[in-house]
Amino acid sequence: MCPLSEEVNSGQLKNGGTVMKKKLFAILFSIVMVAGLLPATALAAEPTVYDIWVDGVQVTSENKDNLCSGTVSYDPTTHTLSLNNATLDSDTMSDYGIKTTIPSTLKIRLTGTNSITRTYSGGGIAIAPNSGNSVEITGDGTLVINVNGSTYDGISAGADVKISDKAKVVINAEGGLGIVGRSVEIDGAKVDSIGLYAGIDAHRLKIVNDADVTLKATQDGRNGAYIWKDQEGNGGDIELAASKVKATSYYPGLYAAGDLTVNGGEVNCTSTADGAIWAKGNILLKGGAKVTTDGKFPMGGNGTFTVEEAEIDAKNTNENNIPAIFDECVPVIADGYHLNYAKAVDSEGTEIDLLSSGTQYFALYKNVHFITKAVYPVSFVVTPDGLTNVVVKVNGQEVTGSVSLEAGTYPVEVTADNCKAYTGNITITADVATHTQTVAMTYLPADYTKVDEAIAKANTLNKDNYKDFTAVEAAVKAVVRDKNITEQSEVDAMAKAIEDAIAALQYKGADYTKVDAAIAKANALNKNDYKDFSGVEAAIKAVVRGKNITEQSEVDKMAKAIEDAISALEKKPASTKPGTSDKSPQTGDTSNLALWIALLFISGCAAIGTTVVSRKKKYNR
Repeated sequence: MCPLSEEVNSGQLKNGGTVMKKKLFAILFSIVMVAGLLPATALAAEPTVYDIWVDGVQVTSENKDNLCSGTVSYDPTTHTLSLNNATLDSDTMSDYGIKTTIPSTLKIRLTGTNSITRTYSGGGIAIAPNSGNSVEITGDGTLVINVNGSTYDGISAGADVKISDKAKVVINAEGGLGIVGRSVEIDGAKVDSIGLYAGIDAHRLKIVNDADVTLKATQDGRNGAYIWKDQEGNGGDIELAASKVKATSYYPGLYAAGDLTVNGGEVNCTSTADGAIWAKGNILLKGGAKVTTDGKFPMGGNGTFTVEEAEIDAKNTNENNIPAIFDECVPVIADGYHLNYAKAVDSEGTEIDLLSSGTQYFALYKNVHFITKAVYPVSFVVTPDGLTNVVVKVNGQEVTGSVSLEAGTYPVEVTADNCKAYTGNITITADVATHTQTVAMTYLPADYTKVDEAIAKANTLNKDNYKDFTAVEAAVKAVVRDKNITEQSEVDAMAKAIEDAIAALQYKGADYTKVDAAIAKANALNKNDYKDFSGVEAAIKAVVRGKNITEQSEVDKMAKAIEDAISALEKKPASTKPGTSDKSPQTGDTSNLALWIALLFISGCAAIGTTVVSRKKKYNR
């Protein structure tokens, strides 16, 4: 055992323990008193330091909310730096106005008008060269970056750069690159980037959604946008969509080591010594893109040059007769599209129409301006089925089968045998429902000429002249109008029915009453009483029976002839010799005997009458 243990065990420290406790308490009290006299800062925890610098000042947990006189703040949780009318212009060799090495995406939010200025060597925004370090600029404010110094860039990121959300960024990097990163995306923002070596230098470039971008390289032998492949051979592509892009430089304003795609929007590229656009991959222009190039050598590339719907105006301002389009990269119009306009200007300034010849001569001229439009296969269905000699014309041109038409409204004419000519308009859109046009033809009306003639014929008839006119009336009533030419046989049958009914009509018989009366009258006469009775007999003999009502006048003439013959009769004169003939009447002379008897009767009556009158006179006295 150690000596101390022995003392404790022997109880020798029992009394000394009290003394020891007092000493320890005194020591602790002294420590507390000394600590109380120390400054508070000596006991405070160290502030958190962030690997981000703003205008030369490192951001900490203490100053993060009040940087640059309160115009800049930093949120370490979201790695967001907010600029609100901030001016970063320290020229104390602070390198970049904003710099970070934090392996995350730095978000910069712009409000109002902000600026980063370096009169001496320095850059704008630097995101440490690390594959995980990117920068994203948003907000509706403006950031103006004016920097100087060799190799100092406006915005430099080891990974990606994205500017969006209507932000406006203006860069002038006199000694370096405007924007440099693994990929650069400008989404709906306005960017004006000027650099000594390039406006943008990246492995991928994407400009979309109504962005407005101007790029320029001020040094000879450089590009407005230089988009190149990485060490693994990836990238090199430029994608422009529904945006306005202007690029100017010594070499091609837009250079893509991969593919170049322009989908809508406007692109204007200028090269002061080369082709205005060059892609080592393929070029695709579509979506109604308008591309204007102005260079000293042909624009084009090493791959294919495909055009869907677009407008291209390629100019070559070289004094020599050099074409505007590379002859090994002649545009090819994609299926579903066609040339709507194509003109060229040759070395002598003569305008040449190339519309009919296609794109094969595009690489021959200093200026080529052409427009392509989407076309849709439009087919026509003409009804009803079975029509013959159908002719369809669109815009006055006859078409057969399917025809390729741009979106728009077109006049259409359709003719067919036995049909009324059709004229109207069709409207074609991208909607496939408009790509099949149905034209309903109307048959010509049937020819009712024969029907009308038959009816007119029936109308001229006096139905009272016929025994039965109902069949004609029924045939006329059965006529159905509005039949078309395919039903002509039915209409002809209607006409025939009327004609047949008319043909079957039977006239009523003529009225022979007067004839019969005249004959009876004649029969009542004694022809022996007349000098010549042959006229009456001839008139009676001339009577023709069986005449119909339409011949009534003839029958009436027969009656009149008899009456006239009777009226023309002359009686034989009476005998004038007195006395009685001593000759006995001869057989066959019965007419004379009757005459004598009549005369005797009359004489007797006269005598009796005289006697009666005489007596009356006598008694009246």
